[in-house]
Amino acid sequence: MTLTQVLTNPNGFFEEKMKTEVEMKNPLLIVLFIAILSAINAAIVTKQIMEILPPEAAAFASIGAIAGAIGAFIGEIIRWVFYAGVFYAISSILGGEGTFKRVLEVVAYGLIPFIASGIIGIIVMATSFSVENFDMQNPELLEQAMLNDPTMKMLAIVGILFTLWSANIWIFGLVHARHLSVKNAAISVLVPVGLYVLYTASKFIGA
Repeated sequence: MTLTQVLTNPNGFFEEKMKTEVEMKNPLLIVLFIAILSAINAAIVTKQIMEILPPEAAAFASIGAIAGAIGAFIGEIIRWVFYAGVFYAISSILGGEGTFKRVLEVVAYGLIPFIASGIIGIIVMATSFSVENFDMQNPELLEQAMLNDPTMKMLAIVGILFTLWSANIWIFGLVHARHLSVKNAAISVLVPVGLYVLYTASKFIGA
C-alpha cells in the first residue's frame, strides 16, 4: 500500500487502511508539507505587495512576508481540522460510525493533490504574478484588482480542480472510515466542498 494508490485507487487504499490502527505520522507530514508550500506562496505574494508600498511602509516588507507565511501555514492546519469536523458532523447525521481521529487521517490523505497545487502556485506566483500596476492606496481596489488578475483567476480554477480531486478521495475515505454508503459519503463531502467551490468561483471567476 503506497501513497500513490490514494490518487489512483482511493477505494482500495482506504479499504486496506481500515485494517490497521489509526496512524497520524504520515497524515501530519502531508498536512505540514502542504502548509509549508502555502506559506511560501503567501510570502511571495505578500513580499511583492509590501515592496511597492510607500517607502515608509516598504521597510516592513520582510515582516509582512513572514506574517503572511505564518498565517497561511496555520490556515492549512485549520482547513484540515475544519474539513474533518464538517465531514464528521454531516456523516454522523447520516448514520456514520467511527472515530473523529480516523476522519482526520482520511482527510489528510485526501489533501495529497494539494501538494501539486501548491507547487504549481509557487511556480506561477514567482514567475508570472506582478502587482506593479495595482492601486496600493485603496485596499478595496487592491482586493478587486487581485480578483480580476488573470494569474489569480487561473490559480483559482486550478484550486477548484484539485479540490474536486480531493473530494473524490474523501468520498471513498468516508465510505470506509465512517461505514457509509457511497451516496451518503458523497453527501457528507460534496455539501461543504460544493459550497466552497461555488464561493471561489463567484469570487474569482465571476469577478
